[in-house]
Amino acid sequence: MLAAVSLLAACSGQKRLEQYKDVYVERPATIYVAPVDDQSPHKAVREKKDSIYNISLSIAAKQLYLTAADPLTDMGYYVLGPLASAQIAATETRTGKQLRNENISDYNTELGVDAILFINLKSWKQTNNSWTAEIEYLLRSTHTGNELMHVWVNSTKFLHTDHKGNPKPLADDLRFAERYGCDLETAQRCRLVEITNQYVLRDLPSGERARSYDAERYVPSHPEYFYLRIQRDGSVELFRTDQIETSNEN
Repeated sequence: MLAAVSLLAACSGQKRLEQYKDVYVERPATIYVAPVDDQSPHKAVREKKDSIYNISLSIAAKQLYLTAADPLTDMGYYVLGPLASAQIAATETRTGKQLRNENISDYNTELGVDAILFINLKSWKQTNNSWTAEIEYLLRSTHTGNELMHVWVNSTKFLHTDHKGNPKPLADDLRFAERYGCDLETAQRCRLVEITNQYVLRDLPSGERARSYDAERYVPSHPEYFYLRIQRDGSVELFRTDQIETSNEN
């Protein structure tokens, strides 16, 4: 999916052993992905296009949730399936804020879950040929309550435009839209959040079900807050906050 990932040398964060020291200590095996908290502003419905816009955002939030499990599974973690997750969410009486801040040891003792992944979709912005999402990821231990990962990412997907300024989707975008029967805008949002999930969650150390190497611990990790840019050719670049203004986005 990630056609190419360019990590600027100056953008490297801490070594993975330092960034995820609690993950290496606790070695979580089973992860529950909580329902996405979609905090992005939706439009008041005055016209049909407002409703279409809101539906596009809701579909993207669902895609953000549905595609979070794959990278975790690929990294060697056991992720509760959608049916079990839906049953847990339906019976949970605590708010998302309470789950993020209060005792969640019952998820371990009663369900065998080692950590809960919280994903907050903060906002959306767009131009005629770009879509931007602000997303927060928090992985919290059910054993100790520690934050095993806490990341904020500003992720943007760009498209080329034709001589009239209309966006020109990539072949992968068109295939996605055809496969799921969605419009171009919704396809861009869905592909953006899926790629962002892949990039953010694959930064975690390998889980118990994956073959890991000692060298992995000393690979630079991404910063806790960064910018992800999916360029017009499908390549992916990462920037620190102080680099984004001078990055070549055009």
